[in-house]
Amino acid sequence: MRAHHRGISFLGRILPALALLGATTLTGCPAGVEVLGSDSTLVGSGGGGNGGVIGGGGGSGSQATALVGKWTRSLLVETPDGDIHESRTTWEFRADGSAIRTVLAWNWTEGLYDTLSSVAQWSTNGSNLTIVYIAGASGTLTLPWSINGDVLTIGPDQFARVP
Repeated sequence: MRAHHRGISFLGRILPALALLGATTLTGCPAGVEVLGSDSTLVGSGGGGNGGVIGGGGGSGSQATALVGKWTRSLLVETPDGDIHESRTTWEFRADGSAIRTVLAWNWTEGLYDTLSSVAQWSTNGSNLTIVYIAGASGTLTLPWSINGDVLTIGPDQFARVP
């Protein structure tokens, strides 16, 4: 029993260190990653990208081909009690106007995770992106969007293009 306790104690010490290393590594990512401190203030985030800004599409109800592909965003948070949580959202925008949003949520401290997938239809109208959820979630969301290099901004959130 004592060896087991020592193993748990070791994990209790090493896991936060690994999470901090991960947070430090993630803050160096070019985009699509944000790290929040224990007081929910932004510690670091990706920036920029290369290339010009692309925004909008054709007329009402069109799909901007620049959005087609996979985009991901991670958020790493340390709660006041010291738990490390990560949330990763991936959008796959398809040329036919369908989209899949997958959210993976981890509690690294407890070793727990959960996945939620939603199916939607998407369209653009100028600088607005409209997402209509049809399975896994419901409702309609319209937000401004733009692309700068390999960084997609939807509302206030930045996503990195997945190669």
